[in-house]
Amino acid sequence: MGRLFGAPESIPAMAPPGKLVILYDGGCGPCRRAIRRLDRLDNTGALEMLDLHDPAARVRFDSLKIDDLLYEMHVVDDRGRVYRGARGVNEILLRQRGLRRFAALLWYVPGVAWSADRIYKFVAARRYNGGCATAPT
Repeated sequence: MGRLFGAPESIPAMAPPGKLVILYDGGCGPCRRAIRRLDRLDNTGALEMLDLHDPAARVRFDSLKIDDLLYEMHVVDDRGRVYRGARGVNEILLRQRGLRRFAALLWYVPGVAWSADRIYKFVAARRYNGGCATAPT
């Protein structure tokens, strides 16, 4: 259960106060499209999108492994807590206003978190078929 509900991993680096940093694969077309959608979804201005390939992002978040970052999106909050994949998407929704925040509460309905995690992993594993330039060799 830990990854979906337990305490997230903590790292020394953190987002600015009141913000979330989203680390995504900027070399991946599907990932860039998803980030543009998240940016349009944000009704708080609290999201900072960083391409994991940006040298400044790698220095700032040097404790995160590149292989993990390529596997799934990472969301870092202002206390250095790291949320990955579907749980990261849920954390983004929790920070929104209105119905978007309400949608995040569905995470706690039995089976929703598990299903969301499986769907995220299914889509992420197939992103290389959809124009992702950073496919593993």
